[in-house]
Amino acid sequence: MSAFFIYLWIQLKMDLRDKGTLLVFYLVPLLFFFVMGAVFSSISPSMKTTLAASMTIFSGTMGAIMGAPAPIVKMRGSGTLRAFKVNGIPSSAVLSVHAISAFIHLLMVSVIIYIVSPIAFHSTAPQSPALYFAVLAVFLFTSIGIGQLIGVVARDQSFSTMLSMVIFMPSLLLSGIMFPANMLPKSLVWVGRFFPATHALQAFLGLAYHAKTDIDAVLSLGILAAIGILMFALAIWRFSNIQKSEKY
Repeated sequence: MSAFFIYLWIQLKMDLRDKGTLLVFYLVPLLFFFVMGAVFSSISPSMKTTLAASMTIFSGTMGAIMGAPAPIVKMRGSGTLRAFKVNGIPSSAVLSVHAISAFIHLLMVSVIIYIVSPIAFHSTAPQSPALYFAVLAVFLFTSIGIGQLIGVVARDQSFSTMLSMVIFMPSLLLSGIMFPANMLPKSLVWVGRFFPATHALQAFLGLAYHAKTDIDAVLSLGILAAIGILMFALAIWRFSNIQKSEKY
């Protein structure tokens, strides 16, 4: 167990020294939060109600979908998997370290947004903070699971980026975090329900803010958790096969 935590500590330090990781986990999400927070506050005051949740979904989706795959793709390309295989380190442990590292980074950004939103933009605080962070944990779990699956499926960084954008852009535009989903055609509303960001917003609204939702909040949270479990299971299965195929 001590080796696991040492590996996790090393991974956290490596993440903080990597400019690309800092960009997608911290700099871009926080910059977007401050810019869009000011825009929403001045143009559409009603957006203040769920500003923290909306910007947290954006930050979590971007960091997990676009940032989490990168270390796994680099690890595969550098031949590190052979060293793990020689030393008998299971694939589940390798993915767990990267998942926990990403979770810690994204949780820190989410807490910053949660604290700053009511101070800087006078946004509405959730009525149930405990449920807010419960939904946040499930959302980050699911998003990181998708990011890890992308990392083990993609053979190189360019393919990983392409897969990430295929998920990130619809999540941004169809989930309702940028503008109300009911403004979209019904066909796109249904397409949006295939993305975790949509269910995360519904869960935040219904459980943390006690607001009216288009989908039952508990059902959305359940769907979110189910997607996360499926993504991690597929990622571990695929990564295990890749590790077995590595030659000494």
